[in-house]
Amino acid sequence: MNDPAPPAQALLYTKVAVPPAFTRPNASGRPVGGDLRIGDLTGDGQVDFLVYNALGGIKPCFLGAFSLAGEPLWAVGDRDFTALDADGPGRLATISPDRPGPVAICDIDQDGRQEVLCFLIDPHVKRTSKWNLADVHIAILDGRTGAVKRWAAPEELARCNAYADGEMHVPNYVHQRLLIANFSRHDQPRDFVVKLGRDVLAFNDQLEVLWHYRSKWHRYPQHAAYIPAVGDLDGDGRDEVNGGHFGLDHDGRVLWETFLGDHADSVLVDRWGTKSAAIVSGGGQVLDSSGQRLLHLGADVVPHGQEVRCGNLRPELPGRELAIRYNGHHADVMIVAQDGVVLNRFRVDESPNNTGLEIVRWNGPEQGDLLYSPAALFNGHGHEVATFPDLPAPTGGKMGWYHCFPADVCGDQREEVVLYDPYSDAVYVYTPAPLDASRFGRYHHGPRQYNARLIN
Repeated sequence: MNDPAPPAQALLYTKVAVPPAFTRPNASGRPVGGDLRIGDLTGDGQVDFLVYNALGGIKPCFLGAFSLAGEPLWAVGDRDFTALDADGPGRLATISPDRPGPVAICDIDQDGRQEVLCFLIDPHVKRTSKWNLADVHIAILDGRTGAVKRWAAPEELARCNAYADGEMHVPNYVHQRLLIANFSRHDQPRDFVVKLGRDVLAFNDQLEVLWHYRSKWHRYPQHAAYIPAVGDLDGDGRDEVNGGHFGLDHDGRVLWETFLGDHADSVLVDRWGTKSAAIVSGGGQVLDSSGQRLLHLGADVVPHGQEVRCGNLRPELPGRELAIRYNGHHADVMIVAQDGVVLNRFRVDESPNNTGLEIVRWNGPEQGDLLYSPAALFNGHGHEVATFPDLPAPTGGKMGWYHCFPADVCGDQREEVVLYDPYSDAVYVYTPAPLDASRFGRYHHGPRQYNARLIN
């Protein structure tokens, strides 16, 4: 079958410089921003940005918010914070986070305005370890001002660390992401969950611990998903947690505990057929709400499922398709149909870490989706169909340009691509042509933005 009509070319809608006060020089003197999140912090209908830095690359200690125009909104913490390293000589410095970390933007308390939900290190600590959370607390910050609305340091959080069975498991520990969820059947999500090493903690908007689960799978490559996924698997109006080798109900009750094979790195909760399903990169698997397999491609087809995404990538076919980076940190991607048929294999562009897949509704919600991989858009036939003009080369480090936020920034029903290199100092927003400002409306902030996958 021939390719569908080519999608719109990418136009650079705007380049937003990170305010200099929110950057730090790297070893060569180049200004670096750090990790990034997006949201409408001021409530004016336009997207805003939040950049943050972390002590030792793990513990957030500085956050700076700025507008689409590049104007600073507020800052919290100390971008030059240091502390003695409890695990060795010298001091830990504030740097760009090792991975996208525990910071999220959403209206967590449902007051009609967005908040910043984040971990923060105790600013008075003199000596700390990167490998435990004994001196970290959770904070809810006012999105407009950065003022602390609520904070807590529960004992369950303080006990979390990178160790299991007397050994340190760094890959299992460093992916600390706050995922907004609805465990309590509110009209809108007011809870969140985070995986910290082998511990999974769920909280409500009062920062109270709802439940605590300890995973059995922490040893590479038999680890559970680095970043869990949340969504309503059983249709009861409350979210479940897909951790790959484990599934948890809204109250933390175990739905399944099954070793599914090596490299269950990336997971989703997404629609598969007529129902929601748990999707797992390792072995290319789709599970129902009780953990029973609906699809299993196997290790011969998917030897190392690094990333998996789900979207309407082939609109001429029924259902949705999987895009799997199936060969580890390489540029090899496959598209898999609803019936488990591998439609095609192709290579995306090489990038520093060969991660960063994302589904983009470039032509609007009624058209076929495209697949982002740094730094281009591909259709479901594996053809590169859009590149991004004026985007610089990655500045160094393995995460360059993998930050892709698909978001309807302009409010015209089509998703823009918001790109950011954590080792750079500017945000690039690309829109599909033609650019028609008369169609622009408000930015919409939803689960695809506040729970952006970013990397696995």
